[in-house]
Amino acid sequence: MYKLILLFLALMSSNNLYAGSASSGTLFNFHFMNNGVIIVYTTGTRSGVPACASSQPQRFALDATTTAGKTQLSGLISAHAAKKPITIYGTGACTAYGDSETINFFYVQ
Repeated sequence: MYKLILLFLALMSSNNLYAGSASSGTLFNFHFMNNGVIIVYTTGTRSGVPACASSQPQRFALDATTTAGKTQLSGLISAHAAKKPITIYGTGACTAYGDSETINFFYVQ
């Protein structure tokens, strides 16, 4: 029982539990920052926007200097070029860029 309680508390304190998302929308306004961060806006309806991103709720960020960030950027650009709707899930934090939620994962419809 003790282990079950610990597992429940760990899951409840997870950052992803409080992460934001943007439902099916299209991407626009890619900003390529000089530190390798990419900021992208979405027309998708946002929910669960973290406090750090409340001034820019329609945008997300990713660090394109990492292998994972490069992979995500490739997928975002492909979705944009094909004009495909995309759903984005954030990390619940603004680690890549101070006022934009960092992308955790997304899927293209």
